[in-house]
Amino acid sequence: MSSTYKPIVAVAGLNGALGQATLDALLSAQFMSSFQLPIRVLMRTPLNFQGPVYPAGMAVYLGVDYGDPDVLDDALENVDVVINLLGMYPKSWISLGDASYRCGAKLYIPSEFGPDHRLFNFQSPFACKDEQSKRARSDGIKTVQIFCGMLMEWVLPSGSWFGVDLPNRRVDAVVPAGCPEPKISFTSIGDVAFAIASVARQVPSRLPDVIHVAGDSCTLRQLGEYWENLTRARVHTATIDLAAFKQSVLEKNSSNVSHYYRLAAGEGMLDYSTKHANAWLSSGVQWQWKSVQQQIAGK
Repeated sequence: MSSTYKPIVAVAGLNGALGQATLDALLSAQFMSSFQLPIRVLMRTPLNFQGPVYPAGMAVYLGVDYGDPDVLDDALENVDVVINLLGMYPKSWISLGDASYRCGAKLYIPSEFGPDHRLFNFQSPFACKDEQSKRARSDGIKTVQIFCGMLMEWVLPSGSWFGVDLPNRRVDAVVPAGCPEPKISFTSIGDVAFAIASVARQVPSRLPDVIHVAGDSCTLRQLGEYWENLTRARVHTATIDLAAFKQSVLEKNSSNVSHYYRLAAGEGMLDYSTKHANAWLSSGVQWQWKSVQQQIAGK
């Protein structure tokens, strides 16, 4: 990485799951010197923001309308890196990506931070996520998709929508018949935020198009065992046949995103334990990746 490269960064989606953590990571002791300050924070209604606010020299909070190209262009003028942390708002994703192109951004990090849907062999609501990346790449912007499997905080110790309810001592795992239970990669919000900051500081031409991170990887049955070791309370683990579950989800053409998370997990598509970039991302800016056991123990 060039020691002289210090990009101007804009972040959209402060109110989302990764928003504040990512801003904190960009302005952390590990990363703050890598960027030109202030960080630009794009918000629909900055005056209504109830969270912590950084001083003007560190972050500037800008009101934007994703339906108004002129306002977006003003907010992104001279920006080098655009980080999209918006929730499931595909039209806003496209507007932000188009504005990034018009303003000459060198790097676009699209709204991903979940399963690598490029691997899916079935239709899912995640297809719209790929559209934003393809569009930005077709415009010539270096676009880096970051996949992290499951966010720990969404599942542990309880994420019943994913089949995990450790406090009530029950786990339901989608498993292929006659096969070992697949591993699933879990990454904490803080670690994903640090990974985003690490990518943002890199010279764009040296970055890959896709990066996987995996704070920790294990089966759902192992989650139950970790809870048992912590609490000495027995956890019941049940299995759901993958083929039957898949048929049910696809026949109903379900719009419930959780079904596709579970389907991908059962297919083994959420296991990034052998292809993650953790060590590369933390090289030179060391931090400790959080383990599943730490999350379960509340550490």
